[in-house]
Amino acid sequence: MQGYRRALRIPYTEHVSNAEVLDRMGQQRKLLGRIKERKLKYFGHVTLHNSLEKDVMLGPMPGLRRQSGQRRQWLDDLCDWTDMSLTQLVKAVDDRISYRKLVHTASYARLAGRVH
Repeated sequence: MQGYRRALRIPYTEHVSNAEVLDRMGQQRKLLGRIKERKLKYFGHVTLHNSLEKDVMLGPMPGLRRQSGQRRQWLDDLCDWTDMSLTQLVKAVDDRISYRKLVHTASYARLAGRVH
């Protein structure tokens, strides 16, 4: 953010918020979109191939359950972002072209108009 402030010649004594600086530059915060995109692309990559990573990611974990309360899992984010169940998501990966569109819409379309 400091680089943007220098480019616009905004002194720190002016107390301009980061959101205002981004608006003046015509930029948006895209970090969350990039994280979503990378997680979804990695999931698609792992799911397409039979590997140990796929078994670990999608397979059940043997042993006792945790003693603490239930926690969010890595795959829960993917299901929330795409509004699909895990089985639907695994089937969607088979069609690469439609999965790429799904990744893009889940990553960036919902960020329009929202500040993160």
